[in-house]
Amino acid sequence: MKWDILLEDGSFEIDNKLHIKSSDMIDLAQGKYRSTRLESFTYPKSAHCLVNPGCIVNQNNQTLIHLENIDDTNILLHTTNAVNTYYYHMVNDEKHRSKSFWRDLTEHYGAYRLYTGLPYTSSNSASSHNTDHQSCVDELIRSLVPLSNFVNKFIQDNYNSMYLKLKNLSLGPFAPRSFGIFPMIAINYNIVSNYHWDLSDASNCLCCLIPLGNFQGGDLYFPQLHVRVPLQPGQVVAFDSHNLLHGNLPLISGIRHSIVYFVHQNFFHKEDNYSNMEIENVKLIKFLHDNKNLNKRILLSEPVDFQTIDYTINVPKNKDQRHSPEELERGRKGESKILHFNE
Repeated sequence: MKWDILLEDGSFEIDNKLHIKSSDMIDLAQGKYRSTRLESFTYPKSAHCLVNPGCIVNQNNQTLIHLENIDDTNILLHTTNAVNTYYYHMVNDEKHRSKSFWRDLTEHYGAYRLYTGLPYTSSNSASSHNTDHQSCVDELIRSLVPLSNFVNKFIQDNYNSMYLKLKNLSLGPFAPRSFGIFPMIAINYNIVSNYHWDLSDASNCLCCLIPLGNFQGGDLYFPQLHVRVPLQPGQVVAFDSHNLLHGNLPLISGIRHSIVYFVHQNFFHKEDNYSNMEIENVKLIKFLHDNKNLNKRILLSEPVDFQTIDYTINVPKNKDQRHSPEELERGRKGESKILHFNE
């Protein structure tokens, strides 16, 4: 039930008879599993319901979904209070509010590696929209240290090969390492997700998701496997976010945040060797100065191709919305989902 060896390509075959287009699979999940009627919340009744700690593996004995308990209530209370405080601060203070928070009710903290040779700090971590907000971000990240330590220990105990691979992954001199082996986390503030694949995530690593708050509903569902995980605070679920279509059943009541620890595929480059890198190195200074000649390019009035690529699933936009407009509107108001028995 563990990964003793991480495969080079991280690939596996979930079902050799499965030949459904990605857009049709999302349509199927959205149509059948996102009804807002209360009596349909228990659907699908035939799905395997993963409630107690355990693993679901593929035919190669690789973990697809792994559910575990977080036994330290102090970690949960400390993290929940920090996330709630930050959330309501962002809802109520427009000057401190980032565009990504208001657009998606999601922020990413840690290191990115897109279009450049070296990892760099995310705009949310750097509070690039408002320097006065930096102390708020720093306090939030400090508050997550106990949870991050738990998640790192969870991976080390259960997936030591993955742990060592990520531990030895150098982020270079410019990116923070605030979350242990994971370069990046996402926090979803009072929002649940529609069905999607995280195609930018590394295909041979697991992400770790921790729900926070006081809520009913919002179960994590995997249509390809017909598996439902009724996640509650005090649990962590690790799963293959790159290969498994996943999303939430409707939230019935309450406020539900979630923290996701993950690794982007573009962090893995065979030519990387940052271990002994020194800032004073002449070649490195030159490399950083011209940024592979990008700084010498003529400024363009029109976007180039890579700036307009949609990195989500290649389906019509109205079928690939990560969050529903109704849920976004509720989250932006800082409102709890209210249970209506006539829904």
